[in-house]
Amino acid sequence: MLTNGDLDHCLGLLVLREAQRLVVYATAAVREPLDEGSIDAWLRWPADALAKPAFRIDSSVDLRSVEACLLAGQMSGAMRQVLRATLQYANERSQFGRSIGKFQAIQHQLSVMAEHTEAGRMAARMACATGDVVASPLLSAVAKARTSEAAALVASIAHAVHGAIGITEEYDLQLRTRRLHAWRAAAGAESYWNMRVGRALLASGHATVPEFVRHELSATPVAAGT
Repeated sequence: MLTNGDLDHCLGLLVLREAQRLVVYATAAVREPLDEGSIDAWLRWPADALAKPAFRIDSSVDLRSVEACLLAGQMSGAMRQVLRATLQYANERSQFGRSIGKFQAIQHQLSVMAEHTEAGRMAARMACATGDVVASPLLSAVAKARTSEAAALVASIAHAVHGAIGITEEYDLQLRTRRLHAWRAAAGAESYWNMRVGRALLASGHATVPEFVRHELSATPVAAGT
């Protein structure tokens, strides 16, 4: 299920058909709105489109980790857009004779927002920097957990700074924050992926958490004996 707008920028989508994993062309899909006024739509493909997919994915690939990595990248980009819009609004909106961005309470909120946005960006980039076609399941777990955690905080602060205007249909902020909440829950929220990372830590045999991070989570392999 995607928004109708997503399809305007999408070339192909992954479809699970029985035991097959197919990447099919988005233009061949028939759109069915979820309900009146919804931005979401169900997609259905005719049998002939499924018979001739763009390509097939090997069954050994962990698709949930692939989805986690992609969602982490999407949330990272959306959070940066939300932060940019919030900073602009805070500098333009005036109260008591000066922009609200000059008030210490607002500056503190913006600092927290920027910190989580950057942390999410770094986690998503780490997952995508392995050099392989498919990202590491462990790095994808870290990226999805961190961006999901950040998404809720970034969205809530953005709406707090914007006030009532942030939830109006005419203002773009709600388009991004609604997707942040949807993507946060998709493929498992941060609690699910934190559990995956925790299990990997316990199974790794490393004596300390820093050692686990250095050897297992670094995008650049650590040389033996270092």
